[in-house]
Amino acid sequence: MTTGLLIGQLASKFGVSPQAIRYYEQLGLLKQPERNRSGYRLYTTAAQNRLQIIRSAQNFGLSLHEIKELLDLGEHSKDAQQRMQQMVAHHVEELDQQLAELNHSRQQLGRRFEQLQQLSTVGPQSQSLLKLLQTIEEHSHADLEGDEDISRSILAKYAAGERHFAGMKLIGAKLSGTLLSHSNFNRAELMLASLNETALEQCTFREAYLSGADMIGAYLKQADLSHAVLIGTDLSETTLTDASLIGSNLGGACLCEADLRGANLSEAILMGANLQGADLRGVNLFGSNLIDANLDDVIVDEPIVVDTSTVSYPQPVP
Repeated sequence: MTTGLLIGQLASKFGVSPQAIRYYEQLGLLKQPERNRSGYRLYTTAAQNRLQIIRSAQNFGLSLHEIKELLDLGEHSKDAQQRMQQMVAHHVEELDQQLAELNHSRQQLGRRFEQLQQLSTVGPQSQSLLKLLQTIEEHSHADLEGDEDISRSILAKYAAGERHFAGMKLIGAKLSGTLLSHSNFNRAELMLASLNETALEQCTFREAYLSGADMIGAYLKQADLSHAVLIGTDLSETTLTDASLIGSNLGGACLCEADLRGANLSEAILMGANLQGADLRGVNLFGSNLIDANLDDVIVDEPIVVDTSTVSYPQPVP
């Protein structure tokens, strides 16, 4: 007779929910278990070892799809070990890029802060806040002209039928209110870009860098932002219906009143994000991190339960 742990016992041992274990089975990460005479699932030592691999690999920042790739190569395979090294190295590179983004944003903000301090000290006491800010903007005009050159170039190429902008450096681009649908921005650098009310339907932003960008009211229906970096991005009132945000980093982002119906946010990082009033009906939040996120007044099909490790969200399982 087969021996093993019941699903509740297995979940308790590894600190996951029973729903998560069933989802791992659906993805093929865990094999379908045998059942005892009463019909309950029984998880053998082999299944427990496999779940231990899954949980440990997640600590390296690997997604479930990456972990499945490793397991498909074989738990004792040298190829699996080499592939894991490649995956982790890629994630380290991504973190380095994110740090570079944040450093760039820090430098820009630091320069403006220095100007603010200097002008506040030497300027006339009666100087209005508006005049002070206008003066700072004038000092930054050279940078803005460069941003406008980039923007004109993108719009000219789009008008000529170009849709491939992958990997381009578009930091600070001014593209608000423009039409850029069906374009490829994979791995593009769009930090601090202005994309307010921009039409971006079915665009791909896979692994793109959008930290600090303004995307208020942008139209991103069916867009692919998988593994994109959107730290601190303003996505208020943005349309993201049926969009893919798998594994994206939305830490500290603002998604107030955003329309996320049918979007896939599995394994996304939403720590400290503001989702107040967002429409989350039909959203896949499996494995996403919503710690310290603002979920006030969100519209959902089922209650969202946040714990210290993951989000527990009902999945359609048999």
